[in-house]
Amino acid sequence: MKKLGKGDKLDKYRSHLMDGGDLKSDELEMLAKYRKAHGLLCLGFGRNQVLATLEKEYELSQPQLYAIVRDSIKLYGSIEEVDKKGQRVISHENYKLLGNLARKNGDIGAAIRAQENADKLLGLFEAEKTVLDPKAFLIPVPMDFSTDPAVLREQEMTEDTDFEDVSDEA
Repeated sequence: MKKLGKGDKLDKYRSHLMDGGDLKSDELEMLAKYRKAHGLLCLGFGRNQVLATLEKEYELSQPQLYAIVRDSIKLYGSIEEVDKKGQRVISHENYKLLGNLARKNGDIGAAIRAQENADKLLGLFEAEKTVLDPKAFLIPVPMDFSTDPAVLREQEMTEDTDFEDVSDEA
């Protein structure tokens, strides 16, 4: 039987988040601090801003504050490493929040700029991509022409049922 290595101090928090494991009251308080740090990072705060905010709120020592930020990144993941789509969503939400605050404060110009930036992140100003493939029009199709009325009447009465799908060919 292979023994697993000793887990780290975040395993109990992972268990709580993933499986609903029980935490003591002091562990729930620490989890709240991790969530606060992660939430601030998600809002676009830099690490130094997060440290300053946590310091004002919790009155902890610098090493404790650094440990909370470091552990929240270990627990929830690094915001800097999130894919572009995730970062785009976070930035979009921040622009919407700033736009609402500017509108509330009567600064319509700033609200419009924030809304435009949010819309740019979603690609609303980009041209729509066409679904037609221009190469499909370059494929030569054999055609027979006739001016004989009997042939034309016969063509009107027949149904075209055979076709060749060339959409997958390049």
